[in-house]
Amino acid sequence: MSALPPEPSEPEARDLLGVRYPNTARVWNYHLRGKDNFEADRQAAEAVNVLFREMGVPSASDTAVETRHLLQRMVDYMLGQGVRQFLDLGSGLPNMANTHQIARRTAPEARIVYVDIDPMVSSHASALMAGSNVITLQADLREPEQVLSSPQVRDLLDFGQPVGIIFICMLHCLWDREDPWGVVRQFRDAVAPGSYLGLSHMTDETHEQAAQAVFQMTQDLHWNTPLISRSRADIARYFDGFTLVEPGLVTPSQWRPELHKPLRDPRGDDDDDAPVLKLIVAEPSQDDRSTWNLCGVGVKDQL
Repeated sequence: MSALPPEPSEPEARDLLGVRYPNTARVWNYHLRGKDNFEADRQAAEAVNVLFREMGVPSASDTAVETRHLLQRMVDYMLGQGVRQFLDLGSGLPNMANTHQIARRTAPEARIVYVDIDPMVSSHASALMAGSNVITLQADLREPEQVLSSPQVRDLLDFGQPVGIIFICMLHCLWDREDPWGVVRQFRDAVAPGSYLGLSHMTDETHEQAAQAVFQMTQDLHWNTPLISRSRADIARYFDGFTLVEPGLVTPSQWRPELHKPLRDPRGDDDDDAPVLKLIVAEPSQDDRSTWNLCGVGVKDQL
């Protein structure tokens, strides 16, 4: 599916509040057992799970949870390399363990910028993830300069020092014509050598038929973004100008499982006073189920 996809279909009527049709961030929130979603999102999420179950492929819910574990390991890895500032791009609705929570158990001084185009995401993130050295920015990642020229971002992050750039399950929401490779390249060019890029991306490498089916579902149900699975070669292109660290471009369960050390909510899921931001409590699957995604971390090459 690396060729230019067809033009997206248009909804029959305007949806000013964005609740009539599925929203990718809210569908993902539902898969993560969050509450920031609407009926259209829940129906779409369940339709995807039914489709995958019928085709005998990993469920979207399992993949969503495992991807959050992946975020934990990637952030911890970058912290171990001395990174103390992070740019979480397409961060999505706050749920489970978020980048600043992961980072601050090792480095309380860590600085984090969350970026998302969705106004609901931005408002929730601002309310739930506010704090010292943490900001949220509503911006269009297809225009990186909106982020890079923001006074808020420039005041918080020092682009002369390494930055951890994070694209978790975001780049497959961009059409080829929107040049997601160019988007990554602009962020790469803005950060210092020794910065890191961590990403995960849907692939058609293992489940080509299912990948096409879920893409078509996003069009038929008028999702706000496509879900475009790409080849290993196309995903590897995001790392131009970076050197992939071991183990390279792999499935999430294969990426440094020894770093797995999830955050936990000491009060448990049944406590009525538990925080809105649920933390990861489940252990990762031992089998290699996340064949939907390829992921990797690269370090920016020296000039």
